[in-house]
Formats: sequence, structure tokens, C-alpha cells
Amino acid sequence: MSAINPIGSGSQTGSGSNPGISGLTQNDFLQLLVSQMQNQDPLNPTTSDQFLQEMASFTEVTDLAQLQQLTQSLISNEVASQGLQLLGRTVTGTDPTTGQSVSGTVSGLTMQNGQPILTVGTSQLPVSSVVSVQ
Repeated sequence: MSAINPIGSGSQTGSGSNPGISGLTQNDFLQLLVSQMQNQDPLNPTTSDQFLQEMASFTEVTDLAQLQQLTQSLISNEVASQGLQLLGRTVTGTDPTTGQSVSGTVSGLTMQNGQPILTVGTSQLPVSSVVSVQ
């Protein structure tokens, strides 16, 4: 049976990322840790410092993933808030489907793929297409 390398000691992809680690849960990590301890080389055992370092690294990756999700949520909320502020205001923009200039009062707001879409008359205008607000 071959020895199990500590997490993080293997080679990484060219981009420096490990796509498989993002799906690991804390329980998966603990199972890997126990497996590593059971199958380590008795002549060259892994030290407790190495285990603590691996656990700290895993916790850091988990925390960063949660921070990324929170940041995405905050950005989505901010973008939606920007769209809400335009309700009842007169805007001018370019309709992305026709390329025509659209001007009128914003009467509605929908979210599509995390982006606010304004209803201006009969047109659907992304907030990013607005060029002026009155």
C-alpha cells in the first residue's frame, strides 16, 4: 500500500487551482485526515503540526468560499437596489435587441440572471444600457 501525501503537497494544475477541493465538506476532510493517519509511513510519520496546518488550511479555504458567496450576494443586492432607485424616473438607453434608443418612465423592474431589467414603455432595458436619468 502506498503512503497518502498530505493535502496540499501534491502537484497543482497550471492555474494554481484545485477544482476538486471546492466540493469537500468538513466531514470529508476529517475522513481524509483519519485515512491519512491510518495509512502513514510508520518510519516517517506525519507530525501533529502538519495535521494542524492542514486543518487550518482547510478552514481558510472554507471561509474564503463563504466570503465569496456573501460578496456575490451583496453585489446582487446592490445591483437590484440601483434598479429600484430608477422606478418612476425617466431614463434613456439603448434597447439591446433592436439597437434603438428608448426613452420613457420606468414602470417595472425584473431580475434576470442577477441583472436588473427595467420596463420602459413596452421595452425591456437592462440597467447597464441606461445612458441618462432625469
